[in-house]
Amino acid sequence: MVATATNGPLALVVDDDNSSRLTMAAALRKAGFTIKQATNGEDAITLFEEKQPDLIFLDVLMPGMDGFATCREIRRRSGGEYVQILMVTGLDDTESIKKAFLAGGNDFVSKPINWEIFGHRAQYMLRSGKALKEVHLSRSFLAKTQEVAKIGNWKVNLKTNLCTISSEAASLLSLQQKDLEEITVETLLNTIIGNEKQAIYSTVESAIRKRNSFMVNFQIQLEDDSVRHIYMQGEVLPTEGGEPELLFGVVQDSTQMKQAEEEIRYLAFYDSLTGLANRTLFLDRLSQVLEHCKRKRRSFALLFMDIDHFKQINDTMGHHAGDILLKNTADTIQQCVRRSDSLAVPGSDAPENLVARHGGDEFVLILSEIDSPESSAVVARRILKAVQQKQIINSQEISITASIGISVFPEDGTDADTLYRHADTAMYHAKKLGRNNYQFFKESLNSSAVARFTLERDMKAALLNNDFILYFQPQLRISDQKIIGAEALIRWIHPEKGFIAPDQFIAIAEDCGLIVEINKWVIEAACLQSRKWREQGIPDMRIAINLSGYRLAEQNIIGILKENLELNSLDGTAIEVEVTENVLMRDTESITKTFGEIKGLGIRVALDDFGTGYSSLSYLTSFHVDTLKIDRSFIMGCTDNKKNRVIIKAIIAMGHSLGMKIVAEGIESNDHLQLLKEYDCDECQGFYFSPPVPALEFQKLIGDSKP
Repeated sequence: MVATATNGPLALVVDDDNSSRLTMAAALRKAGFTIKQATNGEDAITLFEEKQPDLIFLDVLMPGMDGFATCREIRRRSGGEYVQILMVTGLDDTESIKKAFLAGGNDFVSKPINWEIFGHRAQYMLRSGKALKEVHLSRSFLAKTQEVAKIGNWKVNLKTNLCTISSEAASLLSLQQKDLEEITVETLLNTIIGNEKQAIYSTVESAIRKRNSFMVNFQIQLEDDSVRHIYMQGEVLPTEGGEPELLFGVVQDSTQMKQAEEEIRYLAFYDSLTGLANRTLFLDRLSQVLEHCKRKRRSFALLFMDIDHFKQINDTMGHHAGDILLKNTADTIQQCVRRSDSLAVPGSDAPENLVARHGGDEFVLILSEIDSPESSAVVARRILKAVQQKQIINSQEISITASIGISVFPEDGTDADTLYRHADTAMYHAKKLGRNNYQFFKESLNSSAVARFTLERDMKAALLNNDFILYFQPQLRISDQKIIGAEALIRWIHPEKGFIAPDQFIAIAEDCGLIVEINKWVIEAACLQSRKWREQGIPDMRIAINLSGYRLAEQNIIGILKENLELNSLDGTAIEVEVTENVLMRDTESITKTFGEIKGLGIRVALDDFGTGYSSLSYLTSFHVDTLKIDRSFIMGCTDNKKNRVIIKAIIAMGHSLGMKIVAEGIESNDHLQLLKEYDCDECQGFYFSPPVPALEFQKLIGDSKP
């Protein structure tokens, strides 16, 4: 081992030929480098670990460990990912050059070496090495070795503004030969794509004008339409008198490095088998959700799931089959969670739900914001049902079950560790109870979930047994108090529990998907009743139908409406569709299309409970609503609360200016009626006239209606 010292950046020269090594060291020393020398690969590795040089000049052909093996070994060592390595070879065949790059070299030079430019080349590599080291240090969590770095150079004469470029840089920037005849800075950056082009050009031009250095990253478009990432650095080189003379720059292909960074980022946060979040990302997201829910005083659920008897399946069918089963299960869980958007608090700004593989056959789920603990049970039941679907693996039919434990914030804990332990405990309790079930950590929540499930089951029976009925509340024209319409309201008469209010079952129906069938039933029943009234000689009576907005665009509402209008020989004026403001928040494009198709049938669209949700002029103008229904909460206190009166008056004025009809809900006194009449409201409804009543009683009200 040979070592010499000065005070410049450190270069390690590795060559078994003493003459070549000394000549190279002299050229580098002349270029301002401190020199360390090694005669073989083993000594080079030792010196590298001890001294951490800035550059390495490595001869390929050496006895024992050759340059290729030495390069690969250095790349594996700490700090080896960003050191610049120049492979020195006497071989000029392309296979050897390719092998040098594959071994990890940044560049190569063939013997005999042109000593006039050798020192400059070392300086170029040094600058590039410093930049790459800064990138790696700023991303210290990345563990993958940097891929081969290709470097070229260019310079701008600051006195003449003429630009010259090396062939390597021209190739990296995908510049054609014709582009190099009269090259300018603009030509240099001509292949940049995207909106960044002007910004990069401005940065470089500013550096030239101000005689400053710069560093930029950009993308260029290649002839085959692929994209290459480029790192470019420029520095001012002064004359001997200190005057700026050249802006000298290097360009480097950073595509592989970018790809490596993205790959490592993925491996750092995602499970390689299933593509789900891993434990690291799960803990980070759990921390975010905890802080959010503490700040907003909201609830979220943590679900811990384990596949039942997975070890037996793995041992019997093999690990490959087990891996396929895990991937399929991961996909199934994700689909179930994606269907759970409606369970969150409306308008929530909470972090997204997360599904993670916790290890082995264990999965954890974060439902980031739920309206009630029972909502998490809806997801758990959905998962348990979905994972039981038969699947074919290696020509064998297999069906699995799972056990799920649920903990809820803040009832079951206010920190990540406690919530996790309690969900795990609940999962083992589910296994003790026979597997293929879910359990809350708190028994009281299990009872509540069972009650909810029972209600869901009874709703399915109610649809089959026709236990639902429609009640009708009259809607009157304020000017003469004549009944001109009715709002149809669903009621459930349970054979054992009696009357069940809509607010007790509609939300559950939305959670489990039964609302689609309920919406269909309401449309059918309302259209049938409208036909019966017409057959009985009752004047045209518009029926307003309340439709749940749960995935409204996916319910084939248009087909159902059209079918029932035709079946009962009705036109679109016979009914009106009412939806709440929250519907407008969910999927603007599809809801706009659905509303347009409803109106295309001649059916009017009413916005119910206006003022209690996300009231916005943009919604009203975008969705072309025909009717605004002022929520009863404003009417109830209007005689005593001046602010309520101001709001009511503003809604009426705004609606009329947009060509809409205004309906006031919750009229309970003559004072209410007179106030709404004074404000020029169009229609009203409320207990002052009548509560919702069965169809026969409504018919009597029509006869008593004032002319």
